[in-house]
Amino acid sequence: MSNIVLHQWEISPFCQKVARMLRFKGLDFETVNYNGVLGAKVPVLSKVGKVPVLDINGQRIQDSTRIARYLDEAYPNLPRLYPIDPLEKAYAELWEDWADELLYFYEVHFRANDPKALAIATKISAQGRPAHEAVIMKPILKAALNMQLKMQGTGRMANETIEHEFRLHLDRIEFVVTQTGWLVGSQQTIADIAVGSQLLEVLRTSDKFGAEILARPHIAQWIEKVK
Repeated sequence: MSNIVLHQWEISPFCQKVARMLRFKGLDFETVNYNGVLGAKVPVLSKVGKVPVLDINGQRIQDSTRIARYLDEAYPNLPRLYPIDPLEKAYAELWEDWADELLYFYEVHFRANDPKALAIATKISAQGRPAHEAVIMKPILKAALNMQLKMQGTGRMANETIEHEFRLHLDRIEFVVTQTGWLVGSQQTIADIAVGSQLLEVLRTSDKFGAEILARPHIAQWIEKVK
């Protein structure tokens, strides 16, 4: 058994972000999924009560950004997630924060409102549940996602506005990656992994906006490298 274990919810972009960080570092790890009924065990993994949680070097670390910082501190001789140059590091941190705190809610919106994306999330959430419970998972999950969106603010916006803003964000990403092929500097950083993990989840579950992402040629090339 590996001494690095990622505790995750399979379709969480933050868990996928951590998995990509570990692969970027070249670290071997195992995953433990908390899909369906196993999700009841997540609150006991950490004080925060959410995944991702990483067991590594005898420690248990929660939150993808804290994990990223730890990986650079613990493995400074492996490829760095955060650039050494202070200005590039600041830009990378801004992109990461933007992806985690804003772009994520576009992904949640599409998950709640795209039939394919909601069906995938429902199937994973219903794993291990009795058939009669699985039937009611979709409306429960949809209501929970919409409540999350409403509390954040995105859920109070018109659907057309959300889609328009998402396309504008894609256009900005497309413009930036035309410069060097990456969001910051001349090589992959946490910025690419954080932003890419959000977009890859949209790409995986939403036919409509997956097509929108791949319609931008530089994003299509960039996201293939991040994946």
